[in-house]
Amino acid sequence: MNRKNRMIILMFFILIIGGCKFSAEDLNPFTIPIESESPIVIGVSIANMKEDVYKVMKEAIMEYKTEINADIIWKDANNDIRQQEEDIKSLIEQKVDIIIFHAVRTDEPGKEIVRLINKLNIPIVALDRLPKDSKVDAYISADNFRAGQLQARYLSDQIDKKGNIIILKGDKNTNVTDNITVGNKSELKKNKDIEVIKEEFHHNWSRELAKETTNEILKENEEINGIIANNDKLALGAIDALEENNKSGKIIVVGSDASKEASIAVAKEKLDATIDKMPYTMGKKALMVASFILRGTDWNWDRTIKNGEYNIKLIISPVKLIDKYNIETLEERWGKLPTKE
Repeated sequence: MNRKNRMIILMFFILIIGGCKFSAEDLNPFTIPIESESPIVIGVSIANMKEDVYKVMKEAIMEYKTEINADIIWKDANNDIRQQEEDIKSLIEQKVDIIIFHAVRTDEPGKEIVRLINKLNIPIVALDRLPKDSKVDAYISADNFRAGQLQARYLSDQIDKKGNIIILKGDKNTNVTDNITVGNKSELKKNKDIEVIKEEFHHNWSRELAKETTNEILKENEEINGIIANNDKLALGAIDALEENNKSGKIIVVGSDASKEASIAVAKEKLDATIDKMPYTMGKKALMVASFILRGTDWNWDRTIKNGEYNIKLIISPVKLIDKYNIETLEERWGKLPTKE
């Protein structure tokens, strides 16, 4: 053993004997509270607060704001892009230091909002959704491509890698819809005996529209083996249609987001599976990154991605498939889940 290695070991034992705190948290910038004499002001613009996952994100942000000495100004656009534009103008008027932006739309209207913020040199952390061809300082996202793969792999296994399936896509104006669907198709193409007989967009991720789509397809096709939905609302809309057509339990349905209602449906074996996107982790990371950016502190990201002409720092939140065999892992989030009736 050389002298350098002996010195490292000696220092390690000194730390232990001296009772010094030494843990992985000391090395992980996302778990270290960042202190400051004066509070930072963070504006948060969320597309809507109707979804359980966004409520969980808000819970994380509000719980950790004290640790980084931040004041939070929260805006809910209620899925209205014009309202979101007004919300952003209000945040600017209130002189926020940085904006966490969860876009109603990621096409041109969302891009215009980002441009407005860029002109005033206010830093932006994009949360969950990334407006196309736009400059932001960081992008916090679930691994939606991976989520799509997990959905398709699970469904393929459940139907023995053959049969007719439907893909219920979300709003066509968000990049999440694109990413999760691409993930679906990357996995489905491995199975030549699976045919996607229909894929349809649904404005504002509407449960009612997903129900209508499923009803129409059931009337036109006798043999449907599975349904993949870009999120849980769409999956629950499909289940509503299946119940009306006396097909409950006969067609495999997979959702995404692990909302409370969907988690209950999995526990009751009405929904076969969903994807947990770790919304609490996403909310916490968005808050911490915003703090690091404002205070000029180095921070870690997973990789950079191209967004038009811009290179964007991306932080990926892990995803996990949830079915009846591991549904209890969500009880810490949602409380005791009722089982099959």
